[in-house]
Amino acid sequence: MPSFSVVEFVDEIDPDGCKKVDIIPSEWFEGTDGKLCWWPPATLLNVTKAVKESTPPAQNWILCNMRVMGNAATYAEARVKLHQAEYTSDLTDTADGLIKRKARSKLFQSQSKHLESSEHSDSEDELPPTPPEKHLWPAANKMTSQITSPTAQRVASATVQQIASPTAQRVASPSCEAMFSKLLTIVEEIKETQKVHGKMLNALLKKQDTSVMEVPDGVVFPLQTQADVEALEELLGDRSLMSAVVAMVADIGGTNVDDATRRMMKYILSNELALDYNMFGRHGKKKFKDLCLFNVLYEALKKNSLTAQVNQQEAERALSKWFTGARDRGGRTLSRQPVPN
Repeated sequence: MPSFSVVEFVDEIDPDGCKKVDIIPSEWFEGTDGKLCWWPPATLLNVTKAVKESTPPAQNWILCNMRVMGNAATYAEARVKLHQAEYTSDLTDTADGLIKRKARSKLFQSQSKHLESSEHSDSEDELPPTPPEKHLWPAANKMTSQITSPTAQRVASATVQQIASPTAQRVASPSCEAMFSKLLTIVEEIKETQKVHGKMLNALLKKQDTSVMEVPDGVVFPLQTQADVEALEELLGDRSLMSAVVAMVADIGGTNVDDATRRMMKYILSNELALDYNMFGRHGKKKFKDLCLFNVLYEALKKNSLTAQVNQQEAERALSKWFTGARDRGGRTLSRQPVPN
């Protein structure tokens, strides 16, 4: 059985009216008729890694209707077939390792006819006209445009142009195909990395002016006294108010669990009040884990896209570090240092 397959999602159509295609490992098929497959949810940041490693489907994955367009033994071979699938609907017929483009899109056919009518050649054996490169390699050009480095962009564009040109297609060699496959893999990895960096940047650019946040009635942050904590704990018994507070705290965001915990707790508790607590109530301090506020923070971390995979143990560890550092915040580190004689 092949390790990877190029599939067409029959229920998903992009704005241009084309059905979406992608690569899936054989482990993602559901049933034996080849008509259903599992696909990870949008919260999974690196789908390419999951495909390469054949990550087993989880309970929150989506079952999709699809059609198998072609199979491949390796991911690199599947990448080549995926980009061929951008302009053909049949990847099963091959001759000398090259795909026969039998079923073309309407745009592809109209452009081919236009080129055929404008071509001046008396030879009946001449190769059929090649569509413009921007339509021949749409996915490759699109991904190349997303490379942030100008130098890398020029190199990638030049390579794609060379491979997509009619001359290069006529003299295509195995080494050329291998180079193109490697280039596509690298560009795809850059694309996935950019997605992660984009989400991180969005989190960093979130407005931190608490005055614009919609604070529920009766809730005042940061909490200054133990009486404030007790009053809020009573209010958090109302699940609707609890959800509103969680959404407000989650909007603060953060790039990782430690960063998000630091930013959220700074908003929730004053540093003076934080000195009275630690995570598990040790050394005569109050136990933060028993409070509804702990659930507020944990649920807020789960709602943040960059920390959604956090578990309770990781949240407890981040909170313990934050409470430990409370004694050094607000200039207290300098106050504990001995005065020089």
